[in-house]
Amino acid sequence: MQNEREVSGFYSQIRDYWIALGSKGSAPPTMMLNFGYWPQGVEHLYEAQQSLVRRVVECIAPCPDGALGVEVGCGIGGISINVLQQLPHVRMTGVDISEDQLEIARANAQARGVQDRFHAQQGDSMALPLPSNAFDFGLCIESSFHYDNKPLFFSELFRALRPGSTAVVADITCSRVDGVQFRKGNYFESPATYHQLIRDTGFELVSSEDIGPVVYAPLYQHIQNFNAGQRNRDRIAKYWSLVLNNYRELASEGDMGYYIFTLKKPDAPALNN
Repeated sequence: MQNEREVSGFYSQIRDYWIALGSKGSAPPTMMLNFGYWPQGVEHLYEAQQSLVRRVVECIAPCPDGALGVEVGCGIGGISINVLQQLPHVRMTGVDISEDQLEIARANAQARGVQDRFHAQQGDSMALPLPSNAFDFGLCIESSFHYDNKPLFFSELFRALRPGSTAVVADITCSRVDGVQFRKGNYFESPATYHQLIRDTGFELVSSEDIGPVVYAPLYQHIQNFNAGQRNRDRIAKYWSLVLNNYRELASEGDMGYYIFTLKKPDAPALNN
């Protein structure tokens, strides 16, 4: 199960740096703490994070009016809130282990005017405090690497979704974990393991896309450029420089990816008359 103190402590340390890293000019401050998606022409983390949200929305579309989504590991709410802004006819429940993160998520939803369509729920991602067969789509974006029991997570996600619904799980993958320099609180798995977990849970794998080649190298360069502009490079800046350099090197050797898995919970079997 998740360690609330460990997760809350980690994000309280890195949150301000990551928000600054992803903020751009006159654009509203970023509410997302993820690595983003860096296709050709994207040169800033702010743009990369917006690109990732658009990619996620493409995976879950079309969503009917009144659709109810759940984001597992929602953090400060950035993904959910951006999805709500792009899909004004849906509602979202965001689940996170950290009440501190959820307080910020609620404030962010208020600031973006989507508070009436966003519900923040404290809970463990491997024991979701949610009803069964209740949600039309599910998201888990760059959070499952924190989960030490991924079979439980996938099982809980499957349980919470309605038959026929879509889920998007996007996260870091690693086929050579011993090459990761900073492993505390990280439970990386290979793409093959994710594929097996997805099948074992009962999901249908709709698509599996590795965007790692357009994530780690540009993000590392962005961090280097950002840190060079800081008068005082603190330990958080140095930490992320080391982490992303490590990830970039592993990705260049084919050992680290960033996968977007699109899943479907099978339709309920028809009842015989």
